[in-house]
Amino acid sequence: MERNRRALLFMPGDARRKIEKGAALDVDSVIMDLEDAVALTQKQAARECVAAALREVDFGQTERLVRINQVIPGWLYVEDVEATVHARPDGYVLPKVESAEQVARVDALLALAEDQHNWPRDSIKLLAIIETALGVVNLREIATSAGRLVALIFGAEDLAGDMGAKRTPSGHEVAYARGAVVLHAKAAGRQAIDTVYVHLNDADDTALIAETQRALEMGYNGKLAIHPRQVAPIQQAFTPTPDEIAAAQALVDAFNAAQAQGRGVFEYQGRMVDMPMIRAAMSVLQRAR
Repeated sequence: MERNRRALLFMPGDARRKIEKGAALDVDSVIMDLEDAVALTQKQAARECVAAALREVDFGQTERLVRINQVIPGWLYVEDVEATVHARPDGYVLPKVESAEQVARVDALLALAEDQHNWPRDSIKLLAIIETALGVVNLREIATSAGRLVALIFGAEDLAGDMGAKRTPSGHEVAYARGAVVLHAKAAGRQAIDTVYVHLNDADDTALIAETQRALEMGYNGKLAIHPRQVAPIQQAFTPTPDEIAAAQALVDAFNAAQAQGRGVFEYQGRMVDMPMIRAAMSVLQRAR
């Protein structure tokens, strides 16, 4: 069963102290960033910092991910992988993915490293951020590009910039793309991770929780986080409550009993129940596990 990725927390790849802080938060995934968070002059230092952290920091059950630079021929991504893969991260996050070929390039690098170290093939995972108009247009090919690709991530901020759109509280300007990412992810059997919430100066977490809840309702499995204080609200929103778990289990039990009696559609608590409702209940139980 694929691991939970409710909250994925970005940490600058050149900040060992912040990486250690992220590792101690009991967050599902930490993304050590070699892209936007690191100046060009600090790329090599950041690679060395990330490699050392992978070897030396106790992350517990937290997934250890590395965001590399954009996969452009002659650009920095090859150095990013070569400098860190020997420390065996759990996966790599690919920014601004626009084609299946970009995923395939990194897939080939990781396959070579796995063979050289006698690691199981596809043991190092890939997560692709969709944050440009071209990436949205090519979602079908990207979503099915590699066996090690486990998730598509929606990047609203960069997408809006790429489109020349103005970000709004409602998010209507990126609504199509947000739906397309989760749709193609689920069609290909991948997880879908929602975009960052950028308003760090809010008085409370009300807006963050509301946005996370909307992502859950759309079928997203998790959400990016850019500050440690966002982790708990996001992970809590993606975790079913005891009442939700009990209700889902009761419905599944009733379904199993009806099946044993040879009944397909059946009445439960005043409603007719069919397979879409059962699948929804099973989804709750899967998230609970």
